[in-house]
Amino acid sequence: MEKRLTRIDTGYIQGAFGYDPRITVFKGIPYAKAPVGELRWRSPQPVEPWEGVRNAFEYGPMAVQNTPGADPNEFWTKELHPAGPEFEMSEDCLYVNVYTPAKKGDEKLPVFFYIHGGGLTGGYPYEVEFDWEHMARKGIVVVTVAYRLGIFGFFAHPELSAEAPDDPKGNYGYLDQLAALRWTKRNIEAFGGDPDKITIAGQSAGAGSVLAHLSSPMSAGLFRAAIVESGITIPFRDTADRVKYRSIEEAEQNGIDFFAAAGIGSIKEARELPSDKLHALFRQQGVRITPVIDGIFLKETTSDALFGDRWGDVPVIFGFNSGELQMFKRFSGTMPETMDDLKVIAARYGEDSEKFMELTGCKTDEDVVNLTNTDDFLGMVISTYTAACTRASQGYRAYIYMFDHPIPGEDNPGVYHGAELPFAYDALARMWRPYTGKDYDMARKVNSYWINFITTTDPNGLSTIGEELPCWCACTTDRLMQMYFGDTEAYQREVKLTDLMKMRIKNTLE
Repeated sequence: MEKRLTRIDTGYIQGAFGYDPRITVFKGIPYAKAPVGELRWRSPQPVEPWEGVRNAFEYGPMAVQNTPGADPNEFWTKELHPAGPEFEMSEDCLYVNVYTPAKKGDEKLPVFFYIHGGGLTGGYPYEVEFDWEHMARKGIVVVTVAYRLGIFGFFAHPELSAEAPDDPKGNYGYLDQLAALRWTKRNIEAFGGDPDKITIAGQSAGAGSVLAHLSSPMSAGLFRAAIVESGITIPFRDTADRVKYRSIEEAEQNGIDFFAAAGIGSIKEARELPSDKLHALFRQQGVRITPVIDGIFLKETTSDALFGDRWGDVPVIFGFNSGELQMFKRFSGTMPETMDDLKVIAARYGEDSEKFMELTGCKTDEDVVNLTNTDDFLGMVISTYTAACTRASQGYRAYIYMFDHPIPGEDNPGVYHGAELPFAYDALARMWRPYTGKDYDMARKVNSYWINFITTTDPNGLSTIGEELPCWCACTTDRLMQMYFGDTEAYQREVKLTDLMKMRIKNTLE
């Protein structure tokens, strides 16, 4: 990588100094052809090689979505998108960015591959809560990816299935991520990275994407470890499933219904629509975006793959934030509100229904509502513990955390969904909130665990300034050890599952 120049499989690219000149940043590297025209709703296609040197100085466009940060009074504008309206947006969005401290191509540094969140309908890889250059300064190569979103990324229709019967269907955004992972595996040595030391991570829908790659046979062998932040919500058998996956047949019917409601006659006609017009129709019709069980990329739900021991020998960190738990109640199934509702759930336990009712301790409708606000029913909590129990029983390493560090600000935001991101990704100095010394101390601890895990697949060791970190044990079948990130301290504590939790978990795993 002499003079910030390197060669990848499609040609030479020129990187630039980061604000820290020890870091080289390569922005906007195409990993697939622009998915426009006839390539709309097609699997990502290989990039054509280029002659000469391609400058990698500017980020590629974000995927088509509602303009992030358009409302200056909206909470997420200040948190994530203070410059969102200034960035380019286009259907031509299949680009990766690479941040590397390497000076040559044979350094074999660990690699971190990050997938942004946003509900599969929004987000981009250079949001303000990530400081990827700072991450790279810790001795890793960082790769971030943009991928198709919304109607462009997750859509199926019988015409599309007939057009490419042997191709994966409906999950074009996931296929983009897969293409970027394969690109990373092929090319990361050119940036000083080790293709055998890739860790994938994501938060929210990005975490759901990580689960998809853990579960997909097409992604097997492309990474060695994974981090799942605020993204695992397992459908429990005693409540109606709200974590929806569509079968290919359901997804195709959804596509038919959308075309009918939007007045679109065919795939050909839909491909001729400008991207902003198609996106507006998608928003107008309120199309719900869900992954598709297409039998190729996804053969089953991520939960079924987990329970069936088809994730492989991949160490995983799972965790959640304390203030987002009520938000994720909606993914916990149809929650009971009355004693009659609870009795309906109890009946699903058959001969154990009376035992279920006894363990809930509920006597009144008020008791039932209070129960649904406990860890026994909060989806993100019990799902995390279920996943950790399952991985431990299968003989794999699983680490769990709870982020409960108070977030400063006059708006008293609580420990909201995504609050851990600037701590984990070393970006406090980029944020608007009045962070002080204790926040930076906690960020150093969180970030150090992440860096250690990326480097060795074990979060333990020294902090980035050489301090011994508190021990963070992997979960076992006997003990669920959780790292607790509190006000000023990070420490390990054992999670004691309630008898009701054990019963619900057992019912789901059987």
